[in-house]
Amino acid sequence: DLSLRNFVEMRDLVADPRFILRKKIEGRIQQRHPDKWLPLYSQVKFSDIPYVDAWNEGLRHDRIMEEVLAMPGIEELWESDEVERKVLDLLG
Repeated sequence: DLSLRNFVEMRDLVADPRFILRKKIEGRIQQRHPDKWLPLYSQVKFSDIPYVDAWNEGLRHDRIMEEVLAMPGIEELWESDEVERKVLDLLG
C-alpha cells in the first residue's frame, strides 16, 4: 500500500500546487512539532512503529490536511499561527 501511494504521489502529484502546499505545511508542522507530526514514510522507515499503526496515522494526517487545505485563504495563511493551531487542535 505504501509503495503504491508513493508511486502515485511521484507520478501524479508532485507538480500539483495543492500537493506542494500540503507538503510545505506538513514540513513546517514536523519541524516545529516533531513529537506530534511524523510523516507516514518516516514512521515506517525510521521508527519502530508497527506498519498498521503508521498507516492509520497517515490516514489521520490525510483527514487533518484536507480540513487545513479547505481553510479560506490557506495559500496566504499557510505559515501562520492560525494554521499551526488548527493542525494541533485536530491532532488532539
